[in-house]
This record gives sequence, C-alpha cells and structure tokens, in this order.
Amino acid sequence: MDSLQEQLEDEVVSEAKPQGFVLTDGDVAILRLIHEHRFLRREQISALCGRHQKRLHRRISKLATRRYISTIRLPQQKHIYGIGRAAIPVLTEHALCHPELLKQRRRTHELKELFLKHEMMIVDLHVAFSLASRNGGVALVGWSEGSELYDSVVAVDSKGSNRLPIRPDAFFSFKDSQRGEGANRMHFALEADRSTTTQPRFADKIRAYWHYIEQGLHTRKFGVKGFRILTVTLTDSRAKNLCTLTASVVPERARKYFLFTPLQRITTSNSSLFRDPTCYSARATAAAELCPLIPPPNGLQKELVMI
Repeated sequence: MDSLQEQLEDEVVSEAKPQGFVLTDGDVAILRLIHEHRFLRREQISALCGRHQKRLHRRISKLATRRYISTIRLPQQKHIYGIGRAAIPVLTEHALCHPELLKQRRRTHELKELFLKHEMMIVDLHVAFSLASRNGGVALVGWSEGSELYDSVVAVDSKGSNRLPIRPDAFFSFKDSQRGEGANRMHFALEADRSTTTQPRFADKIRAYWHYIEQGLHTRKFGVKGFRILTVTLTDSRAKNLCTLTASVVPERARKYFLFTPLQRITTSNSSLFRDPTCYSARATAAAELCPLIPPPNGLQKELVMI
C-alpha cells in the first residue's frame, strides 16, 4: 500500500497548474539518495526510500523530464539514474553537496560501458550494506569514494624496492552495537574486481596494501587504527583464486587483513549479511572455509580492536 507521504506528494502536484511542477520533500530525498550513491536503478531507489516502484516510476519520469535526474540507457539493461543539471541548486540549497563536486559527478556522458558496470558493482554493494544496516546490530556509518582516497607506498621486499599505488574503490566503516566503545568500529577498503586485473597486477595490489598497513600510513590517511581489504568478485572461483594468491604473497601475520567474496553473497535480500559466513579469508587453511564480514564479539580476539 502506498504511504501517506506519497499520496500527499501526488495531491500537491495535482493541485498545480496542468503544465506546472512542484518539487517535494520526497523528490529531494530521491536526489539525495542518487547523489550519495552516484548512480541508482529504480528498484534500488524504491528499496532505499520505501516507495512503491510503480508510483516511484511516475515521479522519476517527471524529474527526468525536468532534468533533475539524468537517465543512462544501455542495451537490454535497466535504466540507471544520475544527478541532472537542475538538481545542482537544489542539493546545494539543502547543504547536501558543493556545486563543483556535483558538476564533476554529472559527467555521465563521458563514462564508458565497462567503467559504468564497475561503478554499478560498487553501487550494488553500497546499497546492500545500507539496507542491511537497518536490521540493527551493525550499521554502515561511513562511505567514501574518489581520488581523495588515493595514496602510495614504497614496498621493499623480495621483489625489490618500488612505489606502488593505493587506490581503493571505496573506504567504508561499520559500527557494531554489540561491542564496547573503542572496539566497535571496523573499517574496510573495497576492491571491486570484475576479472579484468591479471594475477601479477593483483599481487602488486596486495603487496601495496600490506606494506601500507605495516608502515602505519593508513592512520595518517584515514585516521583509523587499522582496516581490512574486502575484495568482491563476480564469481566464487575468482574469489577463491585471489584468496589463495594473497596467502602466497603476504606473510602469515598479514593474511587476516584480506577478505574475499563473490557479489552473489552480498545481496539486498540478506537481512543477516554482516553475521553470516560470506567471506573467504586469506588466513584460513582451506580456501573453502567461510567467515563473517563482522565476527561476533569475543573478548579473546584482541586483534579485532586493531582492525
């Protein structure tokens, strides 16, 4: 059943002159969600704001017609929605974003299909974590993307000495209500893997992250005591292969920082996403062994305070 808010919004619009348009609070909420995630599909907007898809479709069409929303159409795929030109002053007025950043993020026409698929993979994960946070216990309390996350590290190991880039696809944090203050936040760097990176290149990524953690550079960059690297892949076999590769690249003490899971396990329908065994850990003796993204509280596991 449609919410009272939706009915009121439609009544406000219907009272306007036939060719007129009234931007509602519900519309601003839609624009805010699209801005926060950069892109969204209709069903994702529906899930995030709790509005019926059919009524939402009509509203999105009106917003798109008036250039509040831009529409990306790919062959045989669902439409993808981004921020349109008319939304910039609206989001700026509501102090939701700086106008210059909005202009940069609006350049959807410059995105290639492969890059867009990579972006939507990140969006799928962001939405799944946001929805799972509503079930209580574990909450997504921070999500960042973009070049401000980029850094580099000098790696000195058996491969010699060279400077390697640190370029996570996102950096995000969870707060676990079952843990006490000082040990209730867990931080992750995201690697969204679409099987386009060769194993040698991925091994260099792992080396970079390990040296970055070992040198404590994450404290200066992200302001956290520690973090884990979550690599999400398109297939289960790819997740297992990269997990095995990682275990061969870094020393045993470093393996606890690296988790791997296929995208199919990070779904919006999984209400216990954080506690269910969904990830392969490079520290496990068997690649088939699964562990949760957020382990249950255990006073004996002091290492969790550090990550």
